[in-house]
Amino acid sequence: MNLNRIPPNLLYLAIYNPSLHPTGPVDDDNEDAEEQAHILFYTSKERAVSRDRMLRQIGLAKALVNFAEMFNPDDPCNNVHSQSKRMIMVSPEPDFWIHAGIEVAKVVRPAVAKAKGKGKEKPKAPEKGKESNDIGPIYDYDDGSVHDIALRGDLLRAYEKFKLTHGSFTSILSSLGQEALELQLERFFTVWAWSWNLECGHDFEKHLGVPVHPFFSSVLPTIDHFACHLPEEIHPVVLCSTTAIPSTTYLNARYPSSLIRHLLSMIPPAPESFSTNDPLASSVDTIKGKQPQDLSRQNTMKAATSNDTSQNHFMGIPNMNVNMDMRKWNWPGYLTFGRASGKNPPNLLAPESEKKASPTEEATPQQSAIEVQVDRSALEEAMSSDSISVTSSKALTEAEDQSEDVAKADSPSMNSITNSPTTDRHPSVEEYEQSPSEPSETPSPPEDVGLIDAPPLPSFLSMNVHLSRDDPLVTRRTKIYFLIRDQWLLALPGAEAGDSEDDDNLHLNTAAGKAYQLFDDLESKINERKLASLTESLPTANRILQHVDSHIISAGEFTESSPGFISKSSHLYNAKALQEMDPDISEVYSRGQNPQHWHIAKRGLAPKEGLDGEGEVYLEVFRKETSLTDVDNVLAGVVINSSLVDGKL
Repeated sequence: MNLNRIPPNLLYLAIYNPSLHPTGPVDDDNEDAEEQAHILFYTSKERAVSRDRMLRQIGLAKALVNFAEMFNPDDPCNNVHSQSKRMIMVSPEPDFWIHAGIEVAKVVRPAVAKAKGKGKEKPKAPEKGKESNDIGPIYDYDDGSVHDIALRGDLLRAYEKFKLTHGSFTSILSSLGQEALELQLERFFTVWAWSWNLECGHDFEKHLGVPVHPFFSSVLPTIDHFACHLPEEIHPVVLCSTTAIPSTTYLNARYPSSLIRHLLSMIPPAPESFSTNDPLASSVDTIKGKQPQDLSRQNTMKAATSNDTSQNHFMGIPNMNVNMDMRKWNWPGYLTFGRASGKNPPNLLAPESEKKASPTEEATPQQSAIEVQVDRSALEEAMSSDSISVTSSKALTEAEDQSEDVAKADSPSMNSITNSPTTDRHPSVEEYEQSPSEPSETPSPPEDVGLIDAPPLPSFLSMNVHLSRDDPLVTRRTKIYFLIRDQWLLALPGAEAGDSEDDDNLHLNTAAGKAYQLFDDLESKINERKLASLTESLPTANRILQHVDSHIISAGEFTESSPGFISKSSHLYNAKALQEMDPDISEVYSRGQNPQHWHIAKRGLAPKEGLDGEGEVYLEVFRKETSLTDVDNVLAGVVINSSLVDGKL
């Protein structure tokens, strides 16, 4: 790490429209009023920038665009390079331009004065009126510190996020006016511009799309089955942590990728925990001979050891074994902490009358029968009322018959009822009034029949976004319903397209009743795939000694990559730039000098139905002595095994 290196930084950011005109009266002496009306937003690294400098910077960008259109109107000017700066121009909408001036990374190299001649000479003293540090430091600029594709991708994603949360530039200008547009641009892009980390956006995979789940092909039928229970206008999508699982209906609806990126920001971060539910980790522990109870026992002993600050004693009292029998100390049963007896501790603060009537104390059956006084007529009348039970008379009769058969077969006594701590059935009125030796003839029906309430349905949250239907420049306010559980998020775009509010509530209730089951099914499928791929992930000699090839496939707005794919290779950026420059270039093969790694870019794949745009694959092969034929075979295998290509599900 070079401490003298200064990372790339943003100099200024501007948004302008050359077709705008001044809204108010203009003085005749103000010659720059027309040019100033074109500027909708401007922010600079310097706190105070003169109007003349701002107009010169934007005027130069407009002149370069107009000059490039003279040679090729279909291919406008997108970037201009100099030794120390980059100028990026992006037109997200007709007549609207986003222009950024960026300074590339540089390294400070202090100037060294060299003496002339063969002999050694003393440095000359500075002349009068001149200081010795007039020359200043010299910089070495790193032209490869930023890439045009990455910069344009960041600007376009910022525009898409603004469009999703506020609306398109054209819609705001036509409906609210220029002042409202300038205010909204000021609030959004000022914060975004100075939180724009140019080096963090250097990763290649971030500019291709939203990553789908690694087991997307396995879990897609599960979410499609869930979508079958919803109307056709609802297009569910499930997000898990940082990946997406779009349904087939969602893919066909052509939603922008900014919607999923915005929904991913709604998922709370995973809590830090030392425990894990990963089946792969548990399988490794099983192979090593560690059982779950062994791990918990180890953690308990570690916690006890860490909390012991007195070396096996506290204030002179030795530590007691937690497994010893408290009855040896002649303590009452309620002080054995549930180990020696199943009795509940008495209420020491209760009056004497309540203590005598406590059913937890040991008493003879005759005493229990005398102390319990029940108004049988009132109890039967209460049990027959509708407010107590919603069970029908037919179901109640069947329950009584079944209970009577069980009672005749078992013939429980009163003593077993009152003294058994593990009984699941409460004693009925007849059992309280009968003698201990007399069997119960007419046991009471189950008291909880029909009283168990179903768990409440999860409630959906909602947020308002701006989406376009047919015309991408015309956006309208749309409500998106979503549900979050842990690291899972279920979104239902199109849920508000019903004919009435009652229909929307009905659809949401239907989705809420099956949402948690959907999450459980997806987790089960994913765990099954993890266990199935356990044998494939076991280390071998070849995998340990050789580097693993990495790849990423892009289709539409989604990507699928090998585990842990992270690349900042300039070879991939240059290959993508060549393909954008010439549409006839379908494959680009390049190889480095030291080390001699292969970098491949291929487009023209057949993406899965519903994914708009042609598929692209980028591959890096790190193996030594790999021929071009071997690389081509690896590329073909990556495409065949992809779940984003047609016919691979």
